[in-house]
Amino acid sequence: MSTRRTTTGNRRKGGVSGRRHHLLEVNVRTASMKRQRRGRATSIVWKVSLVVILAALLAIGFRVASQKFFFKNPEYNLKHLVIHLNGVMSREELTALTGFDEGKNIFDLDLVQANQKLAAIPEVRSVSIERTLPDTIEVGLESREPVFLFAAPGDAASGESFIPGKSFLCDKDGVMMRPSRLDDRYLHLPVLRGVDLGDALPGKKLVSQSLVTALMLRQVLSELPEETFRISSIDVTKPYAAVVTDASDAKFTFGTLGDADLPSQIGRLQKLLDHCQETGRRIQTANLMVSRNTPVTFVLTPEHQADKIAPVTPPRKTPKHN
Repeated sequence: MSTRRTTTGNRRKGGVSGRRHHLLEVNVRTASMKRQRRGRATSIVWKVSLVVILAALLAIGFRVASQKFFFKNPEYNLKHLVIHLNGVMSREELTALTGFDEGKNIFDLDLVQANQKLAAIPEVRSVSIERTLPDTIEVGLESREPVFLFAAPGDAASGESFIPGKSFLCDKDGVMMRPSRLDDRYLHLPVLRGVDLGDALPGKKLVSQSLVTALMLRQVLSELPEETFRISSIDVTKPYAAVVTDASDAKFTFGTLGDADLPSQIGRLQKLLDHCQETGRRIQTANLMVSRNTPVTFVLTPEHQADKIAPVTPPRKTPKHN
C-alpha cells in the first residue's frame, strides 16, 4: 500500500516537472524567434535607410550637376527662335504668350504649356514645337483656312467687310473663328448670310443645317473653273433654297431640300456657263431648281439695246367739234 502511494507521488512530481521543462523550452524558442525578428527588422530598416540616403545623395548630386552643366550654363540660353506662324500672330505676340524670350535657358521653358496655349487659339489647326540643343527652339503653326465670312445680323447686303474682333469666320469643317487682327485674305472671302450665330463660339464647330448646306454648295461649286465661276456670297435664309451670287453679280438659286438633286443642278449651271462663253452673254438670274426650261434672265448689254422691243404708244385722241 505504501509503495503504491510513493510511486504515484513520484509520477505526479515527474509530470509537473516535465510540463515546467516544456514551458521553459517554449519560452526560450519564443524569445529566440523574437530576437531573430527584431534582428531582421533592424537589418531591413538599415538597408532602407541606406538606400534612401544614397538616393538623396544622388538626387542632390544630379541637381547640382544639372544646374552647373545645363540650367546655369550660358551655352544653353535661347539664341535662335525659328518661327513659321502662317499669319496667325506676330513674333511679339508669340513671345508674349509662350515666354520664349531670347536669353532664357531653353531647359527652363515649358514647351508643353506653350503648346497648349497655342493650340487653344481658334485660328490654329495644329502646333509643333521642337527644342534643338544647344540654343534653338522652332515653332510651327498650321492655320485654319477660312472659307466664309459671316454677315452680321442686320447688316446691309452690300458693303460687308471684316471687322477685327467682331466678325465671325469658319473653315471647311464649320469651326468658328473670330480673329482680332486683319488679314488681307479675309477681305476676299465669300459672305455667308442666313446662318444663326446665337450659338457660335470661337474654336468650336457650329451645329447648323444652314451652314452644312452652304459648306456643301461651296465644296461642289469650288470644282468649277475659277475663271468661269467664283462665289461672292451665299444666302441660306430660306430653308428650301440657297441663292449664290458670283463675282459678276449673277444670282443662281439652288434647291436645298433633302431630295434636291444637286448634281443635276450643277450640270444645268455648267451648260449655262458654257453658253455664256460661246455667246458672250452674261447671266443676271437663273433658277436651277427647275429641271426643264430653266428660268434665266440675261444682262442687257449696249449692243443688244436695239433688240429690245419698244412699247407701243397709243394714238392721241382728237377733240370733236360741233
